Amino acid sequence: MARKPTRSSPRSSTSEAGRPVDLRLLAPAAAAWACAAIAVQGGRWIGLVLGLGVVAGSLGLLRRSWTVCAVGVAMAGAAGVAGMWAAALNHSLPAEWAREKALIEVTAEVTSDARQWQARGYQPAAAVLAIELRQVTAHGEVWQGRLPAQLRASGEMAAQLDQPVGAAITFLAIGRPPDAADRSVGTLVLRSEITSVESPGPVARLANSFRAGLRQAMAHSPPEQAGLVPSLVVGDISHLPEQVKADFKTTGLTHLTAVSGTNLTLMLVFTLGLARQAGVRGWWLRGMAVLVAAAFIVVCRAEPSVLRAAAMGLIAMAATGLAHDRARGLRALSLAVLVLVLIDPWLSRSWGFALSVTATAGILWWAGRWQTAMRGWAPGWLAESVAVPLAAQLATQPIVTALSGQVSVVGLAANLFAGPFVGPVTILGLAAGLISLVSPGLAGPVGWAAGWCVQPIVLVAHLAASAPAAAWSWRSTPATLVLLGVACVICAALVMPRVLPRRWLVAAFAVLLVIGAFRAPPQAGWPGEWVVIACDVGQGGAQLIRAAPGRAILVDTGPDPDALRACLASAGVSRISVLVLTHSHADHVGGLPAIAGEIPVEMVLVGSDAPAASDLEGLPETTRTSAGDTIELGPLRWTTIAAGPSARASPLADGSSAGEDAGQNDASIVGLIETGELRILVTGDLEVAGQQAVVSSGADIRADVLAVPHHGSPRQDPDFIDAVHARIALVQVGENNGYGHPASSALTMLRGSGATVFRTDQQGAIAVSADGGSAVTQR
Repeated sequence: MARKPTRSSPRSSTSEAGRPVDLRLLAPAAAAWACAAIAVQGGRWIGLVLGLGVVAGSLGLLRRSWTVCAVGVAMAGAAGVAGMWAAALNHSLPAEWAREKALIEVTAEVTSDARQWQARGYQPAAAVLAIELRQVTAHGEVWQGRLPAQLRASGEMAAQLDQPVGAAITFLAIGRPPDAADRSVGTLVLRSEITSVESPGPVARLANSFRAGLRQAMAHSPPEQAGLVPSLVVGDISHLPEQVKADFKTTGLTHLTAVSGTNLTLMLVFTLGLARQAGVRGWWLRGMAVLVAAAFIVVCRAEPSVLRAAAMGLIAMAATGLAHDRARGLRALSLAVLVLVLIDPWLSRSWGFALSVTATAGILWWAGRWQTAMRGWAPGWLAESVAVPLAAQLATQPIVTALSGQVSVVGLAANLFAGPFVGPVTILGLAAGLISLVSPGLAGPVGWAAGWCVQPIVLVAHLAASAPAAAWSWRSTPATLVLLGVACVICAALVMPRVLPRRWLVAAFAVLLVIGAFRAPPQAGWPGEWVVIACDVGQGGAQLIRAAPGRAILVDTGPDPDALRACLASAGVSRISVLVLTHSHADHVGGLPAIAGEIPVEMVLVGSDAPAASDLEGLPETTRTSAGDTIELGPLRWTTIAAGPSARASPLADGSSAGEDAGQNDASIVGLIETGELRILVTGDLEVAGQQAVVSSGADIRADVLAVPHHGSPRQDPDFIDAVHARIALVQVGENNGYGHPASSALTMLRGSGATVFRTDQQGAIAVSADGGSAVTQR
């Protein structure tokens, strides 16, 4: 007798084997994640999410839908936990004093290693230290308790933040309100010497000794090896060279330098393997796994990101061998997400958390089947080396692109070739750190061996990053990110299952990736007849003005050669007709290595503040320009408006010097480019005195497009802005920079003059069309 067809339940779908797949935990986990991200903003958002959770839970009970009920409970739980945190953070005395910007006396415990930024050009050194407040005194009142905060310092005081984790310190600071996404009562700006009042406890002291011992074991290795091994083992990037960081970012290897589930997985495989060899079995083996996981969390610092990495690592271990039971792995992942966002709601706003979850989900859902498909023609190790990074990259690519504005073409190949060396490096680094606790001398040879195991990873990163089109630019707008996400899903669900089982299709796919790494497509969305592009070079300036197909005037280079290379490639510029260096600050000339010896340059224009001769090697002899000089480039006409220091003193808006040389800023070249359709004014870092001098000179500085002086600092002259009367204002500024650029006063002034303001920190590179009627942004 034929069976009656059964209706599929909303609680399940069907697996490859025809068994029902229970994914009911997926919806509560996603709901808790989304609601926690909303509720941590505090205020009415908590009540809104809590109310929606109660409604959803009540509907679930009425309809006897336990999945809907669980979603409501998860929503209400996320709102409740976030509400308790928000109340503790926002309504405490330290939070009130931070909002008042009061001078406070603080006793706190150091909870993480300081993040350090070296001085670059005129930008001073800076550091940020995570602390837990114990006692705070202000206005004659004393508060005691335990709440998280951030301590910041710059200049010479930044070095003081290099404090051992677990130590208790005391200092004076000025309070500042926290960022909305920070789990913190505020940001404290250091205003005194730091005094240590208590040494770290035994557990923190042991972890500190392990990390210091590992760094010491690498002391005799080359700098790249010495910096990278601690990064791979415990996420310590304090000595990682900047070039390695940049190449890892381009090649999609950055995840290796962050504490991840892979670190814990490798440690568990190594230690549990030794335990099995010694005859340990059953609950003793499970107990050892718990101890290893606890030690991992302590050594890598018990921060939210480390707890997240530990959870993902344990899920990966639990999912071993579940290639045909993907739902079981996703249930474990959903449970981990649900628990983690309820423990720490701020994880829901962490990009690292999102990357970990999506990468783990991609591996659990796709990698097992892809490995099975490839094993028909490839050995198991090759199938795993291809399937795992490919699944992770497709799952995380929309998030990575949202953060970087790029799609790494070489990422899959880089991970494929670097992957086999990660395990040996991690194990040898772990051994070096452990041996250093007993005998630092014996740890040295082990660290040296770890260094040479990591050298192939360094070579892979350098070689892959040197490809002309290693990373393609991609506009980070909601529409383009959705398009990219859909493309990744189609590729994973429809393309890869057909490509991977066939050797010749895999070979063809590899050839396409190689071709793509050497020739990037034109930048999607740039207007065909663009005239001006404000490059996204971080905290610096670089503008392209189109002279002819493939040729442009380049005004300044920004601080980062790689960012400038990416901008030139996306714009299709292969020759520089005129290179204008407005002044010598590093954020305007630091990108010169991207041009010197790499791209033909016909003329270099400098003013009174020219860069050093050593910075100009590989470039044509410079031409000194002065006010009134003109250059004809076909339909383009360049006119130098100013090119020397102003006779006036340039006062700072806040009455301080800010560590900058106002004379150098006012020595910036000011140039007007006329294209026939548009007038573009470029200004370098011109400040108030320089702007006033330009207005007083009587020069015609009316322009359709203004490259806003000094990254939109508060030092703007309203008469200058009114005289330019631009329709479009381009502000080139680094995201989350420490200077407060662009200043709200400058933005108000620009908009008041009738200009539409575009910012590279929020919108990426900006291209203006030939008629000036439209501007296209990367994000």
